[in-house]
Formats: sequence, C-alpha cells, structure tokens
Amino acid sequence: MAKQHGAVAAAMAGVGLWALYRWHTRPWMYTWGANAQTRADLPGDELVVSGTPSTTRAVTIAAPPEAVWPWLAQIGENHAGFYSYSILERLAGARIHNANVVNPEWQELRVGDTIWLAKRYGNRARQVVAAVEPNSHLVLMSPSDFARVQRGQKASGAWRFCLRRTDAGTRLVVRGSGGPAGQAAFDVIHFVMERRMMKGIRSRAERYPPCGIGSNTGGDLPSAELRSVSP
Repeated sequence: MAKQHGAVAAAMAGVGLWALYRWHTRPWMYTWGANAQTRADLPGDELVVSGTPSTTRAVTIAAPPEAVWPWLAQIGENHAGFYSYSILERLAGARIHNANVVNPEWQELRVGDTIWLAKRYGNRARQVVAAVEPNSHLVLMSPSDFARVQRGQKASGAWRFCLRRTDAGTRLVVRGSGGPAGQAAFDVIHFVMERRMMKGIRSRAERYPPCGIGSNTGGDLPSAELRSVSP
C-alpha cells in the first residue's frame, strides 16, 4: 500500500513539474525579453511555413544598430564564435573561440554564405545566409531549407536576427523556428546558449564600439565584462 501511495505521489509530482514547465517556464523561455512589438513580424518570417513553433527573444543594447551589426555579422565557428558559453560549445565538438574585436575580413555577408555551427559534423551543422541587410537583419537556415527557398518554396524553419533602432539604442530581436524546436531538452539548452549569446553581443557592442576595428585575438571576454543584466 505504501509503495502504491509513493508511486501516486511521484506521478503527481511529475505531472506538477511538467505543468509548471509547460505553462510557466516554457512561455518565459520562448519570449524572454520580448514584448508585443518585438513579437510582431520580422524579416525572414515570410520565408518560413506559417504556424511553425518558434521562439522570440529580445534585449536592449545601449548602442546604435551600426555599433551592434559588426558583432552580429561575424558570428560562426569559422569566424568570431557565438559569444556564448564557449566551453560548453567545445565540449559539444565545436571549435569556438569568441572574438573580442571586430574583424573587417568577416564583415561581408552575402546570400548563400555559410555560417558554421560545428564543422566536424559536416553539412548538417551549418547555416546558410538566406537574407541579409547590414544594420537591419540576418536570416539563417539549414542548407535543405535554403534550397527549398531557392525553388520558391517555404522553409521549415529559420534563425532570424533583427536590429531595431530605439531611443535607448537598439533592440536585438532573435527568432528561431523549425528543427527540434518544441522539444523540452533542446528548448532549455538552446535558451541558455542563445540568451548568453545575446548578452555577449550586448556587452561587446556597449563596451567596444566598432571604431576600434582590428584583427581577431580570439579568446573570451573576462567574466567581469560579460555583465549579467536584465533584458
């Protein structure tokens, strides 16, 4: 009898935890920092099948879009990294070294260019530039989705970065959809890494304006410079 009661209690606890995640934690993760305005249509949305599960996150940066864009334009394993937890990314097999400076050689982005997530995993670990406008937006998607878009079809998902000028500086809005989005394990990990990435871009744009362009030195910013602040 005691065992039955224990099993029932464990089941109820599990249901309670799932309900907490489903109705509180997941909505918070999916819309971290975003408001009604930032949840509106973004460039690149028109390329994706409507109704696809997606996340929309935003952060305010005390710098104009022109100071934020250079850091965004050079993301990628093959370039400046993703300004996130590089140790965790290396454990996952990516050869990430987050840059502390803007590299002029990494600023030219064109439709069709590759942004590597982790070269060691081949074609499935890269994103393709599907749309780009300096100081405005960058849209990435898988090679297969990019091929669909080139044929005039809709993509199953995309990773969109949008810079919106505000009185306070810039709102960086990031929207992701497709792939494993909607699966709890992926959602939690992706939230932790993407949130850190957005804060990493903010820290660099605010602390290191692009007027001091130089070559890449690699490494990560000291922890004191990657401030933990609210959206």
